[in-house]
Amino acid sequence: MITTPINIKASIYITILFCLVLTASGCQKTPINGDLDGQWQVMDVQPAPEEIIINERLYYCFYMHTCMLTYYDGGLTNGNFQFDGNHISMDFPNATHSDAITALKQYGIYHNPVTFEIVTLNKKHMILKNDDAVITLRKF
Repeated sequence: MITTPINIKASIYITILFCLVLTASGCQKTPINGDLDGQWQVMDVQPAPEEIIINERLYYCFYMHTCMLTYYDGGLTNGNFQFDGNHISMDFPNATHSDAITALKQYGIYHNPVTFEIVTLNKKHMILKNDDAVITLRKF
């Protein structure tokens, strides 16, 4: 069979298009923390904080090495975390004044920095536990 120049050009265009699609699909960062990465809604904190200052839905968001604490109507606290599969350590270096420390307690964080044992972690649920609190979360 004789190949015409049009078929050669079509083959080149298809090959270039395939390479572009393959390259573009490789640009997304994959989660380095497995099931931990993503946004988690706080369902329960035990014991409950003595002073409730946030009456909104609370969220933890983990991505790469950054942890963000947010609530439904606003508010944002950034921190760093380390995750080894069984424990998670979080540090919120900008949460130094008393209002910020009181806000952290709403999330079950009674000390800064803090370390939690991961009791349960899957695609839908997570339970964090330390000597001060047990936090139940769901993937949001």
